[in-house]
Amino acid sequence: MPKLSVCIPAYKEPDLLEKALRALETQTFRDFELILTDDTPDDSVRKLAELWQDRLPITYQSHRPSLGTPENWNAGLRLAQGEYVLVHHHDDWLLRPDSLALFVKALDDQPEAVFAFANTDIRRLETDERIRLNRPSEKQLEELKTEPEVLITADFVGVPSTVMFRKSTGIFFDSQLKWLVDVDFYVRCLRYCPVAAYIPEALVGVAIHEKQVTASVTKNKNLLLFEYFTVAEKFGIDLRREPYAGAYGYWCWRLKVKTVDEIRKAGYVGPLPKGTEAVIRSSWKYGMRHRYIKLVMFVKYRILKLKRKDLHE
Repeated sequence: MPKLSVCIPAYKEPDLLEKALRALETQTFRDFELILTDDTPDDSVRKLAELWQDRLPITYQSHRPSLGTPENWNAGLRLAQGEYVLVHHHDDWLLRPDSLALFVKALDDQPEAVFAFANTDIRRLETDERIRLNRPSEKQLEELKTEPEVLITADFVGVPSTVMFRKSTGIFFDSQLKWLVDVDFYVRCLRYCPVAAYIPEALVGVAIHEKQVTASVTKNKNLLLFEYFTVAEKFGIDLRREPYAGAYGYWCWRLKVKTVDEIRKAGYVGPLPKGTEAVIRSSWKYGMRHRYIKLVMFVKYRILKLKRKDLHE
């Protein structure tokens, strides 16, 4: 049995997938299987998998009709045989030949950790320009130990491609979520075992482009409202407390939520978190705060040309 299962849930874009495969081929750590679950409606990814069959230990599974996100991710988890699992998005790539080795070492060295995560180099697909280096602050790392739910307000752990976890948790991704699906997974993992191993180096590259699922999700008011309130109810979030009041106030402002009825129309039927109505009434304040922060950032980084800190924003 392999030590590691690298699960790639593919959907179209074989050129981006091949970039990920080339990076996997260069890895110094070799005790892994590659599970490629394919939601693509044509044969482009299957043909690519066949070309790489002799270069990487690929197990290929096609889904027609497609399973969608995140069930395509879960399909890979069900096939995984490794002690550790990395759900590697097809449009991301490992930055270094020792990326897998460092992930595995972090889990080997900290047997109490439920997962290991590293910094993420976020870049524009078209220009390869760095947008930011996603890394947690010391304060965020401390918060993660005691209140993992804080990830709902700012996902400083990062995308699944930068998180290697233990298969023994038996935890799968929640199929009713798309936007908060990774955050929900991390919180449930940390509630199962409240220790994560942090690797203070950039091991994974993430390309930002318009075809990503998240690019369309951020414009879907009903989906976002449903997910934020579903997750709040699941984890018992009190919207009277910061940073939850600020995060939910921002989203209510951005989505122009005026009444609780809009949350119900979005499909959420559970009990409303404490403080929901107050957050909606005060959302304009959080909107003003957001605009002020954006203005300060514009002045500092565009006008004054100050060096931007590589932190999650």
